[in-house]
Amino acid sequence: MLYLILPCLANAAEIDPLSLVGGLKRELPARTAFTEVRFSHMYERAVVARGELEYLGPGRLGKRVDTPYTETTTIADGQVNVQRGSRKPRQISLDRVPELEGFLRGFSALLGGDATALQRDFELTSSGDTAHWQLRLAPKDKRLGKRIDAIEVDGGGDTARCFRIIDADDDVSILLVEQLAAAGLPDPLIRKSVERICRDGVATP
Repeated sequence: MLYLILPCLANAAEIDPLSLVGGLKRELPARTAFTEVRFSHMYERAVVARGELEYLGPGRLGKRVDTPYTETTTIADGQVNVQRGSRKPRQISLDRVPELEGFLRGFSALLGGDATALQRDFELTSSGDTAHWQLRLAPKDKRLGKRIDAIEVDGGGDTARCFRIIDADDDVSILLVEQLAAAGLPDPLIRKSVERICRDGVATP
C-alpha cells in the first residue's frame, strides 16, 4: 500500500515540503489500485481508466490498465515498454517523452523520500493542514517545463489520495489512488468535481 507516513504536525503552519517528502519513503515493491481521469482539449469527454500502479525503485515503474482496455506499461533503464492487448509490444526511449520522464523522476523521488533529488529537479511548495494537504512540484528544467506545468499530490493525515499531472497546455491527468481508486465519479464528469474529491478525500456516493 502507498500509505504515506507523515511526521506529527500540529497545524498548517508546520507543514513544509521537506517534511512531507521525508515521510514518503516506501518499502518495495509498493502497489496501489488507481483510477485515472484524463481531461484533454483533444477529447470531448474525460477518459477514464482503472488498474494498478507498481513502484519498484528509482527509475522503475509499472502501470497496468485493466479497463476499459488492457495495457501494461513498464519503465526501466531509460526505456518504456508498452503492451496493449495482443498487439506487438512497443519500446520507446524516455528521452522522446519528457513529460513521462519528468513524472517518473518526481514519482520515484517522492516514494523514495528523496528530498534532495526533488529539489534538484523541481521547485517544491506545500499548503493545507494535516487533514487536507497538497504538495506541488514545478519542474526547473525548461525542456520539461514546456510539457509539464506541475505535479501535485493531494493527501490527508498519513495517506496520499491523488497524483495530478498538469500539462503546460492545462490538460490534466488525475490519478486517484488507495481508497479513492474505487470512488464513484461525479456526473457530469468535470475537472473541478474530481479535484474536489482529491482535496476532500470524499468519494461520490
